Amino acid sequence: MRTMTKAFLASTFLVLLVWGCTSQAENDQPSDQAPPFALKDLKGQTLHLKDLRGKVVILNFFATWCAPCRQEIPDLVRLYKQFNGKGLEIVGISLDMEGTRVLHPFVQHYGITYPVVLGTREVVMDYGGIKGIPSSFVIARNGRVAKHFVGFRPVHVFEQSIQELLGEKG
Repeated sequence: MRTMTKAFLASTFLVLLVWGCTSQAENDQPSDQAPPFALKDLKGQTLHLKDLRGKVVILNFFATWCAPCRQEIPDLVRLYKQFNGKGLEIVGISLDMEGTRVLHPFVQHYGITYPVVLGTREVVMDYGGIKGIPSSFVIARNGRVAKHFVGFRPVHVFEQSIQELLGEKG
């Protein structure tokens, strides 16, 4: 099973490299409920999406080796600091095959204070196969996917979505 998961992740990463990680796809139309998940964080604790119900959630699929991901993360860290007390939660979902070995120093280097979890084949498939990274899903308080961004986005794009869903004026 572990070998199959590694093989799947390796092939997924190869596809991502071929497609490039700077695609500009965007879905502005509200969608279905965000698929549930239970993923391990860097301390081995399980994070369930259902526990974040009632908050605006940004799920950010990323990898430490992805340059656009590294460019986007400082903005996500700032947004988390700015809006976390107002009902925002950000969850980084790592697609790194090396797991916590590369994530611990990466999280420390970037000062990431929001939860970071280890992605699985199942969560990748549940979220549509993740066509490129970074790939972010903005989830409304009711659990519905409000926005989906593939590729780097400037901070104001996230900020506008967050403010709309939190009911704040920009």
